[in-house]
Amino acid sequence: MAKTATPVDGARSTIVRLGFVASFAAAALVGFAPLASAGGQSANLNNCYSTWGSTGTSAHCYNTSDAGYYQNEAYCGGVDYDRASGWTYISKGSTISNWGQLNCTWSIRYSDVWFKY
Repeated sequence: MAKTATPVDGARSTIVRLGFVASFAAAALVGFAPLASAGGQSANLNNCYSTWGSTGTSAHCYNTSDAGYYQNEAYCGGVDYDRASGWTYISKGSTISNWGQLNCTWSIRYSDVWFKY
């Protein structure tokens, strides 16, 4: 009587284990690089605010209520580091749109405007 070639139980369980390991590794990589987030808008500071979407941000000021130095800051997602624009002097009553543009590599969680005299 001829024997048919079938995998041994040990070989079959090894293949199943390798499949599980591969699927967990793929899930870990997807979790490591988060998807880009939806956009948003920061709180208003002296009539200035920051907007963000996907991976970028920019700041906007309309009829600024206080003169001083303003900075846009991006809080990036994933393993990326946060970024900040340079300090920009803005006069009282000024309107400046789309200043302090910043981009994150993977995603952006939110952004904010900072102020100092």
